Amino acid sequence: MGSRRMKYVLVLSGKGGVGKTLVAINVAYELSKSKNIALIDADLSNPNAAELLGIKDQIKITTTSFTPIMVNGIEFFSMATISGNKPVSMDASEYAEILRDVLKHTNWKSEIAIIDMPAGIHNEFLELISTFGENLMGSIIVLQPAHIESARKVLQLHKTEGIPVLGIIENMSRFDCECGKSYKIFGEVDLEAIAKEYGVTPFGSIPLSFDIRKGIQDGKPLLPDSLKEPITNASEMILATPVVGPSFAEKIKERLKGVARDIMVEVVAAVIEISNTEVPIKDIQVKEGYPGGRVIALYIMDESLREEKLRIFFRVENGVLKLVKNPKQVDDEIRVWERALIWVFLGRRPDTNTEWDLFQAWLQGHVLFHSTMAGTPRAVHFIKDVWVEVRNTKSFARLKPLLERVA
Repeated sequence: MGSRRMKYVLVLSGKGGVGKTLVAINVAYELSKSKNIALIDADLSNPNAAELLGIKDQIKITTTSFTPIMVNGIEFFSMATISGNKPVSMDASEYAEILRDVLKHTNWKSEIAIIDMPAGIHNEFLELISTFGENLMGSIIVLQPAHIESARKVLQLHKTEGIPVLGIIENMSRFDCECGKSYKIFGEVDLEAIAKEYGVTPFGSIPLSFDIRKGIQDGKPLLPDSLKEPITNASEMILATPVVGPSFAEKIKERLKGVARDIMVEVVAAVIEISNTEVPIKDIQVKEGYPGGRVIALYIMDESLREEKLRIFFRVENGVLKLVKNPKQVDDEIRVWERALIWVFLGRRPDTNTEWDLFQAWLQGHVLFHSTMAGTPRAVHFIKDVWVEVRNTKSFARLKPLLERVA
């Protein structure tokens, strides 16, 4: 299939409703002037690219492949071209599987695919990176002045995961009134400063415009020439950027390799011992409001968090983590990717040289928590604080070389 030679550009935002799809469509159209381009709406549960483009056709599906719809010379795929107006609700693994099938088993003829990703960061994002990493060119991040912190989270995730950002575009930056005045309706942002903070390229700002609104209503959501400088800048960057290549893919694969079970047993045992001898667990319980007597199940998993590698039960009792065999009840479950756990103990990710703790791992989907009686945030912070204190002990210096060797 064509997916193996096709290059990928991801268009993302930290929040829905900021104009990410509008940007993706316009970048695809601009690039189609010189290249064969595909536009893929990867927001499977809430696709709207087909609606913006006025597409009602259904995609052709055979027993082995999809055939994309052609829209003004652009190959197009959207879940809406399969589901029509019916709602779609699946779990993250099913979404990832569909996206993988679309990329692998569609008769693509395009050189570059612009992929309109769901707002925020979901499993589809990391699935795409791990499966098609070597064909990735990078991401375009779309932000809106009222939701800067959401954009920062997406930029930080790229930095943490070592994923390249081609540049950022500010949408809805202002409204130019016919009276000659300009209004910052959604607030003001220093695009240059944010770009400098994260080491990325500012492509420019797109204002609110009645011309854009009318184009969307007419099924032609293309920016007028007077407003499309950010789109032109993004397109020029894409044409000048090579794919990250096999070295990036190999780095991802290396990161996903498992850690030997006996090493994980040794590491966890050492951390529990240090916790019980050199960490003020009672003080941390008081600080986080974490009661004694609770049984914690630590499941060490593969990267998908589906395959269990090791399980350990312990009870928090009198300021001590006591190992428990076959408890009748588990109060807090921690399912953590083995390598992410090593990074948590180290306090940083060696692959991207960024700070790392249990809370960060939880927010980015490398840890799953489940607690009884609404205890999840409390349990996350309690365990995080204990492991942070472990790093501050004298005994940790003896454990650190082993962690760095397998990290």
